[in-house]
Amino acid sequence: MMKALSHRKQQKGAVLVLVTIALFTLLGFTALALDGGYLLLNKTRVQDAVDSAALSGAKTLTKKPADGNTHDDARDAVLNTLQTVFAGDGFSQVNIDTNNLAAAVTVQFSEEVVPFISTTDEAARFIRVRLDTVPVTQFFSQLLVDSWQVSSSAVAGPEVGSNTEDNKVIPLLLCAKDPDDIEGDGSFGFNESTETEQGDVIVIKTNHHKKAPVGGGNFLGLALEGTGANVFRNALAGDLTDKSIVVVGQDVTTEPGNMTGPALGLNTRLNEFNSPLSAPDEQPTMAGSEAFYPDCKQPAPDSLTFDNEDFGFGDPGLPGSGNVSLQDGDADGDGINEKEHLQSYPEYFSGTDTVDINSSTDGKCIDDRRIVKVPVGNCDPGCNGRCDIPVVGVACMFLNQKVTGNGSSQYIVAEKIAGCGLGGSNPGASNSFKLVLYKDSNNGDS
Repeated sequence: MMKALSHRKQQKGAVLVLVTIALFTLLGFTALALDGGYLLLNKTRVQDAVDSAALSGAKTLTKKPADGNTHDDARDAVLNTLQTVFAGDGFSQVNIDTNNLAAAVTVQFSEEVVPFISTTDEAARFIRVRLDTVPVTQFFSQLLVDSWQVSSSAVAGPEVGSNTEDNKVIPLLLCAKDPDDIEGDGSFGFNESTETEQGDVIVIKTNHHKKAPVGGGNFLGLALEGTGANVFRNALAGDLTDKSIVVVGQDVTTEPGNMTGPALGLNTRLNEFNSPLSAPDEQPTMAGSEAFYPDCKQPAPDSLTFDNEDFGFGDPGLPGSGNVSLQDGDADGDGINEKEHLQSYPEYFSGTDTVDINSSTDGKCIDDRRIVKVPVGNCDPGCNGRCDIPVVGVACMFLNQKVTGNGSSQYIVAEKIAGCGLGGSNPGASNSFKLVLYKDSNNGDS
């Protein structure tokens, strides 16, 4: 008879099997941990590259047309940026053919961030860059997984609505002189004022609807916060809400009618209070409401009442495209050069006098209340009654004087300040223009 094996010797083969299985399991987890970490590292690298490319494309869209700001220019910028990034240190394990990037990269444009809807309209200023199925070098995990790939997406474009002070406006409209032929310097066809040189004195509310570069019934007033005289008056005084925030590329709605009485709300900025507006009681702070407080700086000379001839047309006259400007000289023969009589922006900026504050304000005032922001529109002479006007930018305007005159003689004039405002579809318009990255609403890989 054969001698039976001891229990101890019977277990030797089973232990070897268990050790072998444990070793393979440990090696598998090690491979997954090593290659998984490497995958996440390269996913981050690819995302960084795509983010940089999207911002480069968005920046290209903000250039002046003469410098190249078309969708094709933006695509070239995207590809050039990706070429440069992938040729740098740390990207050698990202297996992408840099000589054939155009086939691997998807570049799309949209007029809005959310929803991002791809369009070929050259007015679209938001850009999406996407890289799909980029292989990543594997070490041990190729024994278990055939191929690991990453994908990334990025959306970039002008900041929308988050910096509200940059694009909060009063309800008056500046129509660009020729929106189709603007070089993108932010002037919108006007001679701008600087701290040392006066530019055009521009009408931002006219006395007759046939003198406005929009259609019948419009006097360059807007209905940004709703309709009605009280809303219009309070908004001009400075009682602005989130409805006063405009976005380049979207529309504003005109407010038909002359609004001669409500227009006087603008005069609170120049220390004149007419019923129903009076100075508020609370202490003004930059963080709180600035409505109704006067400007602390230079007092303006006595206001002028203008004649039609001061603006180069008869009655009613047609201004053509864009807002009209005050003529330089004694156009109406009254012995006064109206432009020289008005306080200019350089005089306001460099002056050392201060306003003798109305007693009802208890000495409270805020600097630069005579500097306001208005939307710049691509206006349509056929826009009759209440209608929508596309916004191509935001302009800073210096108010030269108080609102004067009745229905047939009431004008509001102001100077456009250079280097101040907000550009968008008319890029390069302002040093306040800001580009940001957005999460891609249509893709989780962003």
